[in-house]
Amino acid sequence: MFAFLRTLLFALAGLAFAIVAGLSTSPGHVSISQENTTTSPQNSFGAISTSTLADIINGNTKATESGASEISPAKKLATTTPKQTTAPKTTVAVITTPAKEPVNQIALNNKVREAIVNIICVTKNAGPLNSISASGVIIDPRGTIITNSHVGQYLLLKDYPSAGFIECTIRTGSPAQPKYTAELLFLPPSWIADNASKINQSKPTGNGEHDYAFLRITGTVHPSITLPTAFSFLSISVTPPEEGQTLIAAGYPAGFLGGITVQKELYASSAITHVVELFTFNTDTIDLFSLGGSIIAQQGASGGAAVNENGALMGIIVTATDAPDTASRDLRAITTPYIIRDFKKESGVAIDTYLNGDTTVAAQTFGSTVAPALTAQLIKAIESR
Repeated sequence: MFAFLRTLLFALAGLAFAIVAGLSTSPGHVSISQENTTTSPQNSFGAISTSTLADIINGNTKATESGASEISPAKKLATTTPKQTTAPKTTVAVITTPAKEPVNQIALNNKVREAIVNIICVTKNAGPLNSISASGVIIDPRGTIITNSHVGQYLLLKDYPSAGFIECTIRTGSPAQPKYTAELLFLPPSWIADNASKINQSKPTGNGEHDYAFLRITGTVHPSITLPTAFSFLSISVTPPEEGQTLIAAGYPAGFLGGITVQKELYASSAITHVVELFTFNTDTIDLFSLGGSIIAQQGASGGAAVNENGALMGIIVTATDAPDTASRDLRAITTPYIIRDFKKESGVAIDTYLNGDTTVAAQTFGSTVAPALTAQLIKAIESR
C-alpha cells in the first residue's frame, strides 16, 4: 500500500509540475553550462579566508572561519579507505585539457563567494527540533537557491509544532548578515521517504542520494534592504567532474562555533581542492565525488558549492567522512548532472523548463500538492520517537 501511495504521489507531482512549467517560460534565467572543463591535478589545498594569492597558495587545515551546528549528513567511514561508501566507485578515464587562458583565481574566488549564501533556521524556543545553519548557492539572477534536502526539510516544518515555529533566513556576506526571506520551490519526495526517520537525529548519516532542494527568494527581512535587480549566480554544469580536476569548494562551515558566534560572526570560507574519486548510486553514471580534506569539511558547509575554473557549478556538498580534524576528512558532493537527471525522475519535468518558468506559481503548486504529504511524513517520524 505504501509503495502504491508513493507512486501515486510522484505521478500527481509530475502532472502538477508539467502544468506549471507550461504556464510561463522565460528563457535565460537558470544557465545550464556546457563548457569544456579543464583538468589540472592539484596536490595541495589552501583555505581562502581573504582574497589574496597567499591564501590560495598556503594550506590551512584549521577552522578559523566557521559557523554553528547543523544536522550533519556525514556518513562515518574510515578515512584511509574512502571506497567503502554505499556509492561504489565508477571507473572513468581522466582527460587532461590545457587551459586556453590563465585562470584568475582571485576573481574566480570572488565570483563563487558572491553566489553562496548561509541558510539559518531558528526555532522560537525549545521544541522537537534544533536550530540549524547551512549553505546554499544562487543559480539564477532571480534568486533561485540550490541547497540540500536535509536543509530544505526545515521549510516544510516551519509551522510545526505551532505556526511560525521555525524561521529560515537567507544571509550573505562575511560575517553573514540577514538579507532575504525564502520559500521551498522543490524537494525530492524520495529523499523524505528514505530519510524522514532521521529528522531529529543529532548526526544522521547518508550517501547524498536525492539530497538536493531548491528555494526561491521571496523578499527581504527589512524594508531598508532592497532586492537586487539581478543576483550574482553560478551556472549549472552538465559536464561531470574528472579525477584530479581542480575545483573551488565554498560554503559557510560552522563545525567549531557555538550558537551565539554563528548568529554574529559566521564567515564564508573557500578552498582550492581537487577531485579525488568518483562514485555512482548503483548505476554507471558519475553521481558523487570526493574532494578530500579542507576547511570546508565541517558541519554547516552542507549545500555549499564545488566550482570549476570556468565558474560553473559542478556539485553540491552533501557529506563528509568523520575525523577529528578537517584535513583528515573526505568531503563529498553530488554532481550537477546527477541532480539534473534525478530532478526529471522526481518531478517529471526538465530542470531548465521548471526553473526558467514561473517559479512563483511553481512554488505555490508544490506547496499545495506535494509539500503537505512530505510534511506529514516528517511530523509522523518526529512524534513516533
